[in-house]
Amino acid sequence: MSLIIATGSNIGDRIKNLANAKATLSQTFDIVAESRIYSSPAVDYTGQPDFLNQVLEFKIPELPPEEVMLNLLKYEKELGRVRDIDKGPRIIDLDIIFWGELKLQKDNLKLPHPRWRERAFVVRPLKELPFYKSHIEELQVEDSFDHEAFPVDEQLRRI
Repeated sequence: MSLIIATGSNIGDRIKNLANAKATLSQTFDIVAESRIYSSPAVDYTGQPDFLNQVLEFKIPELPPEEVMLNLLKYEKELGRVRDIDKGPRIIDLDIIFWGELKLQKDNLKLPHPRWRERAFVVRPLKELPFYKSHIEELQVEDSFDHEAFPVDEQLRRI
């Protein structure tokens, strides 16, 4: 079973921000796999820089999900995130997408993440991970999105 965490950044050195997040998370959790980095426009709160996103797969830790979520919020703050505009620009964003097959509905944590299927910047990189490949039948995702995400290397080739 795996813990799936989506990372995102749209201000500062976005590549470095994602690398710092992966390094920080890897100090606490055992990494299994990582997706390529994807670029996508902001959703919900538009009029801000494009995001770079990556999805990471870790072994499920001994900690309970609520404690892991508190750790993610702490790591965001340590990595420089300031929460002044809801869904606004951010140095780093860390979201738990899946905790194995666990379904959880709490005020501060919903698993799986309630909007993961609507987000190309989550679905596209998720499809690269062993977790997705072993759960493809249950996950059943669409292949069309309102806002698309492209691998950074692929995007650069199209310019």
